[in-house]
Amino acid sequence: MSQQTKSAWWTPESAFFGPLYLEADDSYRTFFAGDAEIEDRTAKEVSGIERLCSLTPGERVVDCPCGYGRHSIELARRGYDVTGVDINPYFLKLAKERATEVGATVDFRSADMRKLPEMKPTNAIINMFYSFGFFDTVEDDLHVLSGFHKQLADDGKLLIHTMITVPAFETGRIPAMETRHLRSGRRLRSLRMFDPASRREVGRWSIFHPNGEEDPLPVYSVRIYLPDELEELCLKAGFSSVRFYGDWDGTPYMDESPYLILVADA
Repeated sequence: MSQQTKSAWWTPESAFFGPLYLEADDSYRTFFAGDAEIEDRTAKEVSGIERLCSLTPGERVVDCPCGYGRHSIELARRGYDVTGVDINPYFLKLAKERATEVGATVDFRSADMRKLPEMKPTNAIINMFYSFGFFDTVEDDLHVLSGFHKQLADDGKLLIHTMITVPAFETGRIPAMETRHLRSGRRLRSLRMFDPASRREVGRWSIFHPNGEEDPLPVYSVRIYLPDELEELCLKAGFSSVRFYGDWDGTPYMDESPYLILVADA
């Protein structure tokens, strides 16, 4: 697999985040989560967000990027004042439809995460499920963090969550090739490589019919940050302190942890 990739793989025009991604995300298993379906994973993650950000129902939460709204909707169902921000019109339309179906009130907005829309100060901003590091430069990522910091209330918190870490690549816990069975009845094959020099993961997802026919998604590329690099960026962006957790129960982060969860104080 070539390391070359379009710089704007994440844009709506690239169609990475579209129906195929939605199908691929609905697997019976994902990294370190065991045999857990997506509803169970969402409930566990939102409970962890509440715990690690010390949130109380009624407080304001911004979910950016919110994708098709699985965390935004669950937070709203638990009584939070939620704004979901995403650049993808397909996902925003789907998120609005799903929120209406379950009676959840979410203010979904269209925007690039580097330029947040006008909003009231918020108690927490969440960046979930490997959604940081999409852009080509560290400066862009710093700009994202600076915008998040400006959006937070004085006592607000930023939470960034990922399951993709450098140690997980180095030890082989994240395989170069993996197959997952999807609830659609098809299967997902993921190919990925980690470039130590650029610290970027480059990967390709393909969904296969039972007859072997392949539906490939565009190649993606994401910058994988070490904890000390993330802490340095957050402090440069204006955050006062940073903590790292390895799971949703508040266990401190270690190299062998299933997740890297950053919580930064405004």
